[in-house]
Amino acid sequence: MIKESPDMLLDSDRVEAGVSSDKAGTEGKRLFHGVLGAVLAGLGAWGLVSVAGCEEMVFCGGSARIAGFLSGNPVTRIGEGWLISAPLPVVVTTACSGAAYFVMVAALAGWHLSRRGRNTVVRAGGAVLAALPVVLAINALRIVAVAQLHRWVLPRLPEAHGPFLHMLTGVAVFLPALILANLLLEKYGCSHTEPGNR
Repeated sequence: MIKESPDMLLDSDRVEAGVSSDKAGTEGKRLFHGVLGAVLAGLGAWGLVSVAGCEEMVFCGGSARIAGFLSGNPVTRIGEGWLISAPLPVVVTTACSGAAYFVMVAALAGWHLSRRGRNTVVRAGGAVLAALPVVLAINALRIVAVAQLHRWVLPRLPEAHGPFLHMLTGVAVFLPALILANLLLEKYGCSHTEPGNR
């Protein structure tokens, strides 16, 4: 039977302490890169939304065109926004642009992608670019859902229920889509660390 000397125990404790401090350092770096990426992507998205005419032309117009395509209805530019000529016409204005949702999705993607380390600015920029078509498609689904709500449900209810149901439809589309985006980014956006970041 071999007895362990006190010196051997101290060496093994030092090795374990070194491994745990390396893990803590790696997690700290991932946290720093994630927060930095989320802030940069959020600011980049907010900057894009703030460009004159971008919210109306890109977010309103893009979402309205996709919603028109999905519903099979023509879309026309009018003074207040974009008119979808459905059986019950719907006007997409800047209030329906989904711009704030775009900032949230870009920040979420920036967080997940940047946690992998290195090139945080590039990853944050990629998060903003990747978030744009995703948000336009999700907002288009919300617009189609609101159009159907105005066609089938709201005429049967008192007019006072309209704003609440309109907002509830947005929550019913945006929240599950945000949760799904988080799950997908959690699984695929940060599943592998780069060799130098282990």
